[in-house]
Amino acid sequence: MQSIIIPLVKSEKGSLGDIDNYRAIASSNAASKILESIFLEQLNTSPDSDSSQFGFKSGHSTELCTHMLKQVVKYYTDRGSHVFTCFVDFTKAFDYVTYWKLFCKLLEDGDIVALLNFWYSRQLTSVRWKSAVSSSFHCTNGTRQGSVLSPFLFKRYIRDLLATINGCNIG
Repeated sequence: MQSIIIPLVKSEKGSLGDIDNYRAIASSNAASKILESIFLEQLNTSPDSDSSQFGFKSGHSTELCTHMLKQVVKYYTDRGSHVFTCFVDFTKAFDYVTYWKLFCKLLEDGDIVALLNFWYSRQLTSVRWKSAVSSSFHCTNGTRQGSVLSPFLFKRYIRDLLATINGCNIG
């Protein structure tokens, strides 16, 4: 239940003093990776009702979504209609996932939630910068960048948002 966050530079051309030019990747041991793979297998057995989500979904890509968006816009503009879009920037979204909200959303996915709750609420993290390692600390939010389980957890976290948007029936 220990991980080490390693800041990686996003762009060598960007400022190395700019915190936004770094991506924090959580490195964990082999046992954690095996456990995450087991969790993912158990969680993926739940129904996937996110038909409008393209990222973090097997067999889908954001390229497909972009192509579909272009086709829809073309269809309506060719017919003289206005098209309005809304985009949500999820750049730092993994970092802001609140554990307790996530676990409440996962309750319908079965007993695995208790294990995830135990694991996430007791995990310790430290930061490695070059050869220095910080003291360990507890995290209260965020899914680990680089984890095989994080994309599923994030997708599950925003499922209700997607359902609400789809339920508006305005487009």
